[in-house]
Amino acid sequence: SLLGCAVAPPLQAAEGIRVSGIGVVETVPDIGTLRLHARREGNDPAALERELGKVIRSLLDVSRDLGIEAEDMTATAVRITPRYRRRGEDQVVEGVVASRSVTVILRDLSRFPELLQRALASGINNVDPMSLDTSIRRELETEALELAMSDAISKADHVAAGFAVERGSAIDVEVSGNHAAPMMAMQEMRADSSTPVAPGVIRINSQVRVTFAIIAP
Repeated sequence: SLLGCAVAPPLQAAEGIRVSGIGVVETVPDIGTLRLHARREGNDPAALERELGKVIRSLLDVSRDLGIEAEDMTATAVRITPRYRRRGEDQVVEGVVASRSVTVILRDLSRFPELLQRALASGINNVDPMSLDTSIRRELETEALELAMSDAISKADHVAAGFAVERGSAIDVEVSGNHAAPMMAMQEMRADSSTPVAPGVIRINSQVRVTFAIIAP
């Protein structure tokens, strides 16, 4: 029973000057993450595994030639799944599908066309669009946050002046943000080494919602 128990009053929103500040910075990407896939079909799982192993070893040789560090390449284990065919009312196994994937972090985007060309020649038969990022993302996130804070303070000062009061200390702060990393479009992912890379820009956003105390005149 709740009889005789004190019930706490609902929390009230902080009173004061409530504003939102926004900070945006842009930069050209200088890092790409590329996921490469090799897929084979057949009836002998062991033979398919050996074939995929050759593909991965060849790709590792390519990465060394292009100056890609070993820690920037990650290969999955072989995945083997049955391949089914319908026979009357039943599904029967008709061979297997074997696949492996390799994730490559490319820190020199000018190497992308050559990497793609040589990966396909090594036996890779599926390539995901490359996601792009920046090596100075943390610094840019800090810069965007500082811009957002300055924007919030400027807005609060403007509001305070308009109502003939002074802005006090911040009494409630909420921070959010995101960054939109572009993807390398599939039409740019041709094996022609003369194909230019046009990575676009990364836009990093930061937003602060702040409530400032009001100092009456």
